[in-house]
Amino acid sequence: MVDSAPLFTFRRLFGALVVFSTLRFLFYGWINCQILNPLYTFPFEEFAFLPRPNFIATIALFAGMILGGISIMSGRFFRLGAVVFFLCFTYVELLCKSNYLNHYYFVSVLSFLLIFTSSHKEDHRLPVLHLNLFRFMIGLVYFYAGVAKLNTDWLIDAQPLSIWLPQHTSMPIIGWLFQYKATAILFSWAGALFDLTAPFFLMSRFRNYFYPIVVVFHILTWLLFPIGIFPWVMIFSATIFFSAEDHRKFWDALKLSFLKLPEATKSQSPNSLMKCFVTVFILIQILFPFRYLMYSGNSFWHESGYRFGWRVMLMEKPGWARFFIKNNEGREVELDLDSWLTPNQIKMVSSQPDMIVQFAGIVHDEYLKKNGEEVKVRAEVWASLNGRRSQLLIEPFRELSSIENSWAERDYVLPFDSVISPLEYSKLEKQLRADSNW
Repeated sequence: MVDSAPLFTFRRLFGALVVFSTLRFLFYGWINCQILNPLYTFPFEEFAFLPRPNFIATIALFAGMILGGISIMSGRFFRLGAVVFFLCFTYVELLCKSNYLNHYYFVSVLSFLLIFTSSHKEDHRLPVLHLNLFRFMIGLVYFYAGVAKLNTDWLIDAQPLSIWLPQHTSMPIIGWLFQYKATAILFSWAGALFDLTAPFFLMSRFRNYFYPIVVVFHILTWLLFPIGIFPWVMIFSATIFFSAEDHRKFWDALKLSFLKLPEATKSQSPNSLMKCFVTVFILIQILFPFRYLMYSGNSFWHESGYRFGWRVMLMEKPGWARFFIKNNEGREVELDLDSWLTPNQIKMVSSQPDMIVQFAGIVHDEYLKKNGEEVKVRAEVWASLNGRRSQLLIEPFRELSSIENSWAERDYVLPFDSVISPLEYSKLEKQLRADSNW
């Protein structure tokens, strides 16, 4: 049994952060551009059965997030609030792949874990299992992010930081450093070293000296890169590694009686069911990010198993896509993507293979529903990975609407570093079309 103070602090900070983040989402009008305004969404296939919310349902989802966050922060109706927040937040997260971010998944996982704790009982001692489960999850995110950086693009070529950092040369004081390749190399190695060692330093007696590095590191990434609240999630979450005594001193120093922690009393030890749940949860979190190893080829290119693996800021992959339909009469027409998708959706559909296939299915279904017309759909997609030359991402004359996204190999994705350049493609286009029977 351990003092509940670290989890008490985490609960308060996490609740405040998700309330702020939800209000920020509403303030910037993202509820319209990401949920209500798009003609189509790209739900995760396993959750395609979830109905897309209308305006009233969307407002209810965000109200649930705010109320759930307040409940988590205050400890009032805590269990119900944690369930409501988790369900509402995760529902919105699953609506469209084009809005996926690692830290959205992280917030879902943390709110899910909160449901099973008694961190709202401020006068209790908690089973050490409760506290260590959060420490495990936060440490895992750091460590796996570091492992993912152990590749030649990141360590040798300093990509994609060599592309991103020069965009910030106007930054006060240190901006001039970003024009040099050496800075990108230094940042790449420092980032990998930080992620790999962070959980071990935070668990050690050196945490008091390492935590300021955590704060500086995450604030710098917040200033340089558009990654939302993720740096603040990590800054607040890392406080859970401090001792209960440190947490009690912090709250006592605020000299506000309603913020103080009562003295801890005993709580029940976890039962066998709880231990089984924790074991299964840990195994899933350890193994699931490595599912990309089931696939051949470059995982940054085909992106099979890429999501939900704590691969943070590892690639710059701009793409350019043209979609074509062919009707029963054999007439081919190019689609105007602007009339189908939002700018962000076009960006994602131009580089992510599963979303290319998903959009082809949407086009096929729309033509069938509105015109009663069976059409074939193909796409010419060019992508550039971490500063390399552009190359064809998928087979340009493959009928895409009949492909079902699954955990199978994406055989429609061309091999990475294929020899077909834009000039060569213009020469081979007729032959490729004939060979495909398109």
